Amino acid sequence: MATTATSSIPNGSSPVRLLSDPNTVICPDFSTEAYKDLRKDLGPDDAGAMAKLSASWVKDNDQLKVQWAAQEDADKAVQEAEEVQRQLEAEKAAAEAEKIAEEERLEAEKKKPKLGDFDKRLEKLEYCPLYPFTPDGLKEAQIALLSSSDDILSISLGRNADNQFTVQTGLANTTHRNMVKDQDLSWHQFSLASMRYIKELIRAGWPETHVKAISQFFYAIESHSWRAQDHGEKVLMIYADRFHLEWFQTLGTPKAFNLSIINDALLSKISDEYFMKLHSDTLSR
Repeated sequence: MATTATSSIPNGSSPVRLLSDPNTVICPDFSTEAYKDLRKDLGPDDAGAMAKLSASWVKDNDQLKVQWAAQEDADKAVQEAEEVQRQLEAEKAAAEAEKIAEEERLEAEKKKPKLGDFDKRLEKLEYCPLYPFTPDGLKEAQIALLSSSDDILSISLGRNADNQFTVQTGLANTTHRNMVKDQDLSWHQFSLASMRYIKELIRAGWPETHVKAISQFFYAIESHSWRAQDHGEKVLMIYADRFHLEWFQTLGTPKAFNLSIINDALLSKISDEYFMKLHSDTLSR
């Protein structure tokens, strides 16, 4: 017979929990020697005693089967209720986590230095100069038009039919009242702006390969041996200004190049141009 947790059921109590399925239990063979005394207790008719014992066992087993089915249904209901509760708790936790994340995002957005229109340009994967990321640039709450007629070149990334990055160029609609070309930044401004610039590229969701290339480029500029030479930092700034922009212009074209590798030949050419202009300016004074 089916195994139960206890041997008796007190009146008014819930049914004792069954520990095994009564559907798998086979009726004993009451004709064996083991049941001889039990058959005698039921009378001299041995065949009739076996029939009574079998009928009694079947009746008890049928009751246990009903109890087992009810127990299975109850267990299933409890499991389903627990699963629903787990899902509710998980949804509540996810909603709470989302709420906290949104609050943190909004708080970070409040604390993040405002770049004006350049925020949008970064999010659109557009080229941006470094001045808006300098301490002076970050202090300006709004982006205004330059006092001169020089517009900043707007370069943005797009994708062609083959899902490859392409470059679109044009003139930016918005410029900055105090905009300074990258090559005219102080070395300290360049260093601070380049770090902020990389952080904003990551925040804006730029492709990892592009962020890595620009990051390695800035590092190569800042760690270059020419910094120790007279006017070396100025020459490096001109190189950085020119090739940061040129790299953007050639992305997705046969002229694309590895920005992170400094071209010493072109750097020397820029140096010669710089010193020739410096000499010419000195003579003209």
